[in-house]
Amino acid sequence: MTSADTAKPAGRVALLAPDLENLSGFEAALSAGWSPDPRRAGDEAYIGGELQRLRRDRASFLDNLVQPAASVPPLTNHLFGVWDGEFCGGIGLRFQPGAEYLPPEVSGHVGYSVVPCKQRKGHATAALGLLLEVAARHGLARLLIFCNEDNHASRRVIERNGGQFFLRGPHPSDTPEQIKLYFWLHPAAI
Repeated sequence: MTSADTAKPAGRVALLAPDLENLSGFEAALSAGWSPDPRRAGDEAYIGGELQRLRRDRASFLDNLVQPAASVPPLTNHLFGVWDGEFCGGIGLRFQPGAEYLPPEVSGHVGYSVVPCKQRKGHATAALGLLLEVAARHGLARLLIFCNEDNHASRRVIERNGGQFFLRGPHPSDTPEQIKLYFWLHPAAI
């Protein structure tokens, strides 16, 4: 996997493919209580477990991060660290080559999480814009993305990147009482 941007420029948001060198930023964020999975934010047991796995075997942790468990049908996963000179969070793109469809248990084509000290500074908006460029290079015409109904910040990130609302309801990857707002993003339109 190649990085969307190869440098770590201070102030400007860049996407970097995870590697052993920049894994220290990921580790520091976990140590501070950040979760790469927004659904697990505040879950100390999950975060602690991830931190232990990382510290026990960095190379194996990185392999599992970059190539998650096999899915049926197989998905292509591109995971990036969000950087502005420091680690700011993570963003990922999931898709089936040649198909718009995702299995019902997959939580959309895009997922992202920004570390708390970097939130509300435009990092998620910029990272999603850069990820749309990656999706366009893969020929993806539209992406499903959703957020919790009460997550106004995430909704703004999606809408600032051209997200078009089309559905309100639960998603099989989450608890039934958690209502999601569903959007389509159009990478080719960027």
